[in-house]
Amino acid sequence: MDAVAILQSDWTSPVPKELNFKQELTGCFGFPVAENPTQAMIEPAFWSMGLDWRYLTLEVRPENLAAAVAGARAFGFRGFNCTIPHKVAVIEHLDGLGNSARLIGAVNCAVNRDGKFIGENTDGKGFVVSFRELADPRGKSLVLLGAGGAARAIGVEMALAGCQKITLVNRDEKRGRELEAMFRGKLREAVKAPGLDVA
Repeated sequence: MDAVAILQSDWTSPVPKELNFKQELTGCFGFPVAENPTQAMIEPAFWSMGLDWRYLTLEVRPENLAAAVAGARAFGFRGFNCTIPHKVAVIEHLDGLGNSARLIGAVNCAVNRDGKFIGENTDGKGFVVSFRELADPRGKSLVLLGAGGAARAIGVEMALAGCQKITLVNRDEKRGRELEAMFRGKLREAVKAPGLDVA
């Protein structure tokens, strides 16, 4: 058995049709990250799609975030996820923002598009995809419990999907009012829906 056959028989992830030992890199930047299980989900998904990609769980202290993004550029990362505490701070190190991330003011993933890292926020998109399995968001009313990052992302995406009324419920009135102001301002303008009702 030649060396290529041995590699193909022993390798746990798919071997490309042409022998290629260069793996594409993705990962998670956060602090702390030891209990983050994302790698266990993402790498099997890569393999099932025939992608010889790796997902690295990387502990990045806040003071090292700029260097980490520069490192991702140097290594040619396909993209990376951001988790606490980097979802807002990473924005200044990126080349641009997708529409949702711009409205939400937070990024949970950066995608390499033609050498530029573009920040996206997928937190609310997943909610909308699941909601659409039950009903069409257009014209619906939404009650948001909380005013944190997830609530902000879900509210933005549901409004973009056509939700017409958003009711905010939050223990901290100040934080709730801040989210209300954002929804009444740039969100209403972005969805071109002056009838969007926020309470």
